[in-house]
Amino acid sequence: MLTLPSSPPQPLEEKSKKVRYADTNFQLLIAIIEEVTGQSLREVFAEMFYRPLGLKHTYHPGREPVGPVPPAACAWYREKALDIPQAMAAFGDPFSTIGDLLVFLRALLRGEVFDNPATVKLMHGQWNRFGFSMSPVGPGWPIEYGLGMMRMLPPRILTPFRPIPEIIGHTGATGSWLFYCPPLDMLLAGDVSQVTGGPVPFQFAPKLLKTIGRYFRRS
Repeated sequence: MLTLPSSPPQPLEEKSKKVRYADTNFQLLIAIIEEVTGQSLREVFAEMFYRPLGLKHTYHPGREPVGPVPPAACAWYREKALDIPQAMAAFGDPFSTIGDLLVFLRALLRGEVFDNPATVKLMHGQWNRFGFSMSPVGPGWPIEYGLGMMRMLPPRILTPFRPIPEIIGHTGATGSWLFYCPPLDMLLAGDVSQVTGGPVPFQFAPKLLKTIGRYFRRS
């Protein structure tokens, strides 16, 4: 079942846009990719990303990895392990390792995954701020969104003495994150594999970067 959009379509050239997050859009994009290419999503990803970037430890549920890799980590809901292989496959999300994720993010930021490297600028060329969210795990203020990429840059007034460096990238539903910090030129990746851990990346990454930033300033 599809839901009606909460706001009418907005031209990309408009300076200010309303931002809403919906996984439905991700599922629609998967359907479009598979219809246009005539291939499954995992076949498209293997052709466009996994093989060109040498991501030997990244694969979709239901298909074994190309190279030797430990079993995928289990997702948890509090103290309960979630054994839901069909749901995991339906999400369309691949399994990966920290090493492969960092390789992918470097390539993405350099524009190497696009025919035109300048395309990556569209992802972070314009940021649109979320409103306040009532969800304990969903993104909200002060998170901003570009095209498929989020940014966390709290106003200086909220952290006047220890400002939080800019972070761009994305998080996942199990408390996973893949971030780039431009001021420190640093990549961050991790996961707590906990369904209730959605807020963890937004709590952990700023504290880590502030600590690292203080170290660099003293050095």
